[in-house]
Amino acid sequence: MKHVAACGICCDVCELNKTLGCVCGSGTEQIAKKKVNTRWGGKGILCLVLDCAVKRGVAYCMRDCEEFPCQKYFEWSFPYGKDYLKMHKERKSQQQKQQDAKKPSELHNASDRKAPRKSPRKRVK
Repeated sequence: MKHVAACGICCDVCELNKTLGCVCGSGTEQIAKKKVNTRWGGKGILCLVLDCAVKRGVAYCMRDCEEFPCQKYFEWSFPYGKDYLKMHKERKSQQQKQQDAKKPSELHNASDRKAPRKSPRKRVK
């Protein structure tokens, strides 16, 4: 398995790769930019996920895009189903809540710490 597309699917197991011979790659690779600009070398095919990733400068939506799963994925239902996207969104929300809950205690603990004492300066004669 060599290529992983911006959507996260391994191109080697994608039916589109098998039937059309496309290999997307990440949204930051030159080949992806070329494919988006030429609509897959003139085949008239444009992957909306890759197009978005290239425009945003995102290698992999799931890993690199703060908005994943965005409304586009829910509207397209490609390549992930709505249940998977919903689960991902809920887990991301839970993770954010946990991080937010830690922040006040970290600030409180930081204010409790005493500043390090400065050693007295020696006078130079």
